[in-house]
Amino acid sequence: MRLFLSILVLLLIGVKPSFSSCTTKGDGGGTWDHASTWTCSPESSPPGCADTVTILASDSVYIDNTEDLTGCGPMVIIIYGQLQFKTGKKLKLADGSTVELKPGAKMYPGGGGGSSNYLEIGGNQVWTAADSTQTGPKTYTSGGSSGPLPITLISFEAHSNVDKIDLKWVTAVEINNDFFTIEKSINGKDWEVVSVILGAGNSNQILEYFDVDYSLYQGISYYRLKQTDYDGMYSYSNVVPVKYVDDYIQSNISVFPSPAQRGQNVSLRFEDIFEEKVLVVLRNLKGQEYYSKVHMNIEDGVLVAIPMNDTLPSGVYLITASSENQMYSQKILVK
Repeated sequence: MRLFLSILVLLLIGVKPSFSSCTTKGDGGGTWDHASTWTCSPESSPPGCADTVTILASDSVYIDNTEDLTGCGPMVIIIYGQLQFKTGKKLKLADGSTVELKPGAKMYPGGGGGSSNYLEIGGNQVWTAADSTQTGPKTYTSGGSSGPLPITLISFEAHSNVDKIDLKWVTAVEINNDFFTIEKSINGKDWEVVSVILGAGNSNQILEYFDVDYSLYQGISYYRLKQTDYDGMYSYSNVVPVKYVDDYIQSNISVFPSPAQRGQNVSLRFEDIFEEKVLVVLRNLKGQEYYSKVHMNIEDGVLVAIPMNDTLPSGVYLITASSENQMYSQKILVK
């Protein structure tokens, strides 16, 4: 029997993840590095690597120690209230991080002027005390400051669904939005591209986007959404963890020829097969299905032929063969 488990909150498995969602308590604020300033999920602590941070309109948060958070994934900091720097203190964030001042929000320097206080993203000083107090709407990325973000992202979700990860995000406003990039990581630091989806360009309506990842890792993976506008500026969403557990007996298949040519058959030979009936599916890496058939009498590693039609686009495909107790998976390049 198949058993798959999906969680978005790692607290359910009894470990603290490397990131969380932290919001001020609405009681006036406090200092950045005090847990009492924040309400964080899954547990209360000062904001750290790869967190999504929100400062409410009623709150002021003080940077009274230099906070160096460059050693891990990007953060998203959304300010409705105030962010204030004490003299000589700095906030250093990893590349890909975003600091967004909402309308009416403020960012204040401490005393000293010049570069005595600064906000650094990806090694670049994007704001210093010499720039004086900043009032939103304004957005800071590793490329500097700009007006409001080119999109208003309502949500970004990733859910395990049997043999795939379903990805969904919703926007309320898009301004000069060129495309989205779905990225994933197995450690929260090193990222790979899952897919690229075109944006709407300009829109003031609520839009929903969907994608699927079929190339899965066992255990916990991390997903994020990168948005790129027409002039190359980009920003990241919050990071979403997903746990995928495959309780199939994992076995191997031999695929040949590989690479394959359009117009020929690809043969599969199973190892350690003990099933009579296997469903064989051919998909591209975006999840589009090009072949699906139940093959009978598969015992003793019998060969199965999959036709590569002449109209099949060139690229990398995923062959999966599943039975009640086993799953086989193999990538193949089609030229």
